[in-house]
Amino acid sequence: MLKAILEREKLHLRTGLPQGHTGTVGFKLDRENLPGHLYLLSGNDYNAYYLPWAPDTGYYIDLPSAPTGNNPHIFLTANLSGCCVGIQNFDGFIRVRHYNLFTEGDVNPVFSQEDLSRYGTNISWLLPTDKYQRSAARTVNLYTHGGSYADAVIWGEYSARIWPFTSKWHFYYQNGNESKDIYELQYQ
Repeated sequence: MLKAILEREKLHLRTGLPQGHTGTVGFKLDRENLPGHLYLLSGNDYNAYYLPWAPDTGYYIDLPSAPTGNNPHIFLTANLSGCCVGIQNFDGFIRVRHYNLFTEGDVNPVFSQEDLSRYGTNISWLLPTDKYQRSAARTVNLYTHGGSYADAVIWGEYSARIWPFTSKWHFYYQNGNESKDIYELQYQ
């Protein structure tokens, strides 16, 4: 849904949701007056799983492997300006972690590269390029945040396909500075 809209209209996603609790949130799509942005604002047009952030803190949320009933098919988290996001596939659910690791200057991140590896080999990380290298953990994608609208963004969409073995969560991200390119974060 979001990926298709962003590709069709050549937009950059910004969540714009107020800080809240981990769980579900209602939202509506709103085109911001600034060129190139699509904001998600509080409302009740759609529902999504939501994972907030907090300074020097890590949160996680467990998404059902296959949403049923009225479960949302969208996952959202706060914009990224130095945080780490990890996605881990367990039997029966997908765990998404969001760790606030913003640091200034040459101060080390809250988590070291060894800390990232201790979550196991079946976790995929989206890490800021200015704080980590690709060798930080086994499966790493790097994002940039910089420019006038620096925040990067990651979201997830559950795709139900006719063939049951291809139904799964897909996680996408866009780099900062209003990048319109969409990348998929591969996870096991």
